[in-house]
Amino acid sequence: MATARPLYELAAGFNAIFDLVLDDTMDLELLEEGLQSIECEVEEKCANGIALIKSLEHYAAAYKQEKQRFEKQQAVLENRIKRIKEWYRQNLDAMGKSKVPTKYGVMSVQNNGGKAPLKIDDASRIPDAYLTTVPEHKEVNNEALYEALKDGATIPGAHLEPRGRSLRIR
Repeated sequence: MATARPLYELAAGFNAIFDLVLDDTMDLELLEEGLQSIECEVEEKCANGIALIKSLEHYAAAYKQEKQRFEKQQAVLENRIKRIKEWYRQNLDAMGKSKVPTKYGVMSVQNNGGKAPLKIDDASRIPDAYLTTVPEHKEVNNEALYEALKDGATIPGAHLEPRGRSLRIR
């Protein structure tokens, strides 16, 4: 790592400590030994300690700010990737293609795994056979309702949403 310059003026021994602190492979015991080995008046040692801490706080704040900038850029790129994948998924579906091999990999469109989502449009229209009585009111028995809809039953007030599709690249 290139030697960084502290924000505050530090005595020579503290400059070496500053370089040690910025080395992420440095052992903390070595840092404490380094601080112990610097001989000077207590006021000078404390003044340099304050300068060292303030310099390190400045560096930490700068790293935090840079981290936030990178996180924002990461979110932008991930959103763009999602949009591009969705564009390819829609176009491959429109062309009736589910798999396209290329020299860089295989682009394919598949149904998402898992159950089709259950959508209750109007719980008041669902027949009693698919309701569970709880003291003071009735609640929809989602499992029974799902199984019946999956088996092809038409039940007023509910339906299964089609499972989503997504693009995969291997």
